[in-house]
Amino acid sequence: MKKFVLIIASILLGTGLMAQGLNIGLRGGLTTAKISTDLSENFASDNKLGYQGGAFVRLNFGKLFVQPELIYNHRSTKLEYTYKPVAELNGIQPTVGLDYSMKIGTFDIPVLVGFKLVDNKLFNFRIFAGPVVSFSTNKELSYEYVTGDGENFDLNESDGPLTVDDFNSSTWYLQAGAGVDVLFLTFDVRYEKGLSDLYSGKTVNFKSNVWVFTLGFKII
Repeated sequence: MKKFVLIIASILLGTGLMAQGLNIGLRGGLTTAKISTDLSENFASDNKLGYQGGAFVRLNFGKLFVQPELIYNHRSTKLEYTYKPVAELNGIQPTVGLDYSMKIGTFDIPVLVGFKLVDNKLFNFRIFAGPVVSFSTNKELSYEYVTGDGENFDLNESDGPLTVDDFNSSTWYLQAGAGVDVLFLTFDVRYEKGLSDLYSGKTVNFKSNVWVFTLGFKII
């Protein structure tokens, strides 16, 4: 992680010397995260609200800009696994399920490249895209088991098929979106697609896809 940060800092220092303008600001907002998996016939994911907040630097080159950020991100999602046992009970094939509730805290470093479709002193409209590297700081995982007769009960994290140690410490995303600046206020809508797996197991792959809605303000 230290080497990556040093490389990014060196690139930004070089581009910063060529920038025609500089903005520094803070932003925060809400996220909705959904898990995609290669076992889609058994898994379904529900969007759950999360939150994020941090700082950004915008290096302006006319209508073009480069925007690195440092963001704390709290992702929350629910993954439902259901299957039908082979045996029937009274002529009915019951459905059995296991619900995973996941909460993951990460420090994210997006590096976005964008273009201002509309640009004046009072208002601009921007589009942008770029990679995001995400480093996990804390993870929570809980289970609820659903039996064939509909009874629910909680499991300890250590009793489930996955544990927090199964999730990777770093992941990559691709982020794209659009934003509006009005005076010193800035509003963004972004979609973040997982490029690498959250889970390091060999039998199933989990990727996180996130919608992001943020409001911020420019200090400079």
